[in-house]
Amino acid sequence: MDAWQDDDALADQYADASNLAARQVLHARFSTAEKSVHEWLFDQFDLPENATVLSLGAGHGALWTANADRIPAGWDVTVTDNYPGMVMDAMEALEDVDREFDFDAVDAREIPYPEDTFDAVTAHFVLSHLTDADREQALREIRRVLKADGTLYAAANGEADLREVFDVAESYGTLPDASGFTLENGAAQLREAFSDVERRDVEHTLRITKPEPVVAYLLSLPGFEGADAFALEDAFRERTGDDAFEVDRVAGAFVASASE
Repeated sequence: MDAWQDDDALADQYADASNLAARQVLHARFSTAEKSVHEWLFDQFDLPENATVLSLGAGHGALWTANADRIPAGWDVTVTDNYPGMVMDAMEALEDVDREFDFDAVDAREIPYPEDTFDAVTAHFVLSHLTDADREQALREIRRVLKADGTLYAAANGEADLREVFDVAESYGTLPDASGFTLENGAAQLREAFSDVERRDVEHTLRITKPEPVVAYLLSLPGFEGADAFALEDAFRERTGDDAFEVDRVAGAFVASASE
């Protein structure tokens, strides 16, 4: 089983927010987009002023911290992650936001809430971490806890995401396999549980000028070792040259309706 889908490996990866933060620094520092991915993801919401929202696999709450001043007062938001350390980091990150959140440790395969509870569920960059069988179970659970007219918002990467980075790095480690749920194959899987599925893409470029954040990104992944840090840094310094090198980000979100 790939480390990207192994429960023990993921527990090590997400014991706290440090690995996730290292990945987000790369995008925040070098993105050429006018908006962050989290701001774009918030733009995709189409919910009433009063709504109940379950945020699965929310990590350290970046979707909500990035959009703290945009959350309607009438939204009841439950921020969750499968790993208690990550939930604690989310609580800390959101403690200064001037609104209440609920927090819980939740496994998407066994969501501990009654059916027909939520107007929306978010599962951003989560479903690729599950095996095929576990993903099917998670989608059944999400469908169960959504109201009849509820909506799932599920972000995913495309198969070509960060390809230029991985082309340089592949000699130094094992790339995680996130192919179980991508922009290319996610819609067909979602249609097993949802009647209406729409794919929305956000494509932008990273203009990388320094090798260190790229190395930190790679070392945050399973399959790369700190012993290779200097070699990776040299490889990316050579690739960057005197200017920069551009890396395509291929990502997006599925909007899936639970209406019959």
